[in-house]
Amino acid sequence: MEEFIRIHRAALAAIERGETLAMTTVVRVRGSAPRHEGARMLVWPDGRIQGTVGGATLELKVIEHAIQALETGRGRFERYVFSTAGDPESVGLCGGEVEVHIEVLEPQLSLAIVGAGHVALPLAVIGYQAGMRVVVVDDRPGFATQERFPMAAERAVVRYDEPRGVLDPIPIAFKVPCAVVVATWGWDEPALAQILRVREIPEYVGLIASRTKASVIRERLLAGGLSEELVNKVRAPIGLDLGAETPGEIAVSIVAEILAWRRRASARPMSEADRPPKKNGEA
Repeated sequence: MEEFIRIHRAALAAIERGETLAMTTVVRVRGSAPRHEGARMLVWPDGRIQGTVGGATLELKVIEHAIQALETGRGRFERYVFSTAGDPESVGLCGGEVEVHIEVLEPQLSLAIVGAGHVALPLAVIGYQAGMRVVVVDDRPGFATQERFPMAAERAVVRYDEPRGVLDPIPIAFKVPCAVVVATWGWDEPALAQILRVREIPEYVGLIASRTKASVIRERLLAGGLSEELVNKVRAPIGLDLGAETPGEIAVSIVAEILAWRRRASARPMSEADRPPKKNGEA
C-alpha cells in the first residue's frame, strides 16, 4: 500500500507541475515473473522513472514502450514473455509472462480566453464541458464576471495597454499546457505581443479574425520587433472550417480544433478518417 501511495502521489505532483508522463501497471502475471499484479512504475518522456515493474530487460522494454505511448498520446497493453527457448523477444528466463497496461497521464488543459465578448461565452461553456480549466480576462469590468462566466476557474479585469497587463493577474493560466484564444474588442495586437513574449509561450495560441485582419496583425507584430518564428506560432484564423457564423458555431469550431491538436487527431470526418493501423498492443 505504501508503494501504491508513493507512486500515485508522485504522479499527481507531476501532473500539477504541468508534466505529461506514463503510468505502467502489471495487470496480469502467468507463471514465474519478477513482480506481482498491481506493481507500478512512472515513466517520463526523457526516460526517467519512479517505481519498478521488475527491472532488467523487462523494465527496459516497458520504458521503451511507455515513451512510444507518450509520443503518440495513446495508451497501450503489452505482453512480455520470459522464455527459456531462445525466443528473441524474451525479456528473461523466469519462464512466465506478464501483461502491462501503459496509460498516458496528461495535466488538465487550461483554456485562456482573452476577451469576454460574444464568442467567449459559448467558448467557455463548451471548453468547460470538454474538461478544460477555463480562464477569462477582459478590460471591461462588466464582462469577465462571475455572473457571465460561472464555469470559469479564474476571471480577471486586465489592461491591454500595459506591458504585462494580460499576464500579471493570471500568470499560471499561461503556463503549459494551455490553449489561448485571443478575441478582444480592439486590443488583439498588444494582447498577442504580450503572450508571445513570455518565457514559455503556450503550445496553442489562436486569434479569432478574418484572413485579412490576421494578415494585418501579423505584419504589425513583425514590425514591433517580434521574430517570424514567434509570430508563426499564432494560429489565425482559428477553428476548423465548419462554415461557422454564429458565436456558438464559431465556439464549436474552435474547441474542435483545440481537441484535435491536443489529441493529435486528423480532424477529418469519422466516416472518412484514415486511421493508421494500431501497433501491437496499442489500446
